[in-house]
Amino acid sequence: MNYHNFDIEYLSMGMTDDYEVAIEEGANIIRIGTGIFGERDYNKEEVNNE
Repeated sequence: MNYHNFDIEYLSMGMTDDYEVAIEEGANIIRIGTGIFGERDYNKEEVNNE
């Protein structure tokens, strides 16, 4: 993307649920962790390695 005062080399936006819209809007970096690894389980106990 090229604007009057600056250049944008990378445009990061969008996640697994809305990546198609992000691509349509020009994103070239998209976060798709949930699509690869699945939903997070926030009910797990934290592991403390001290």
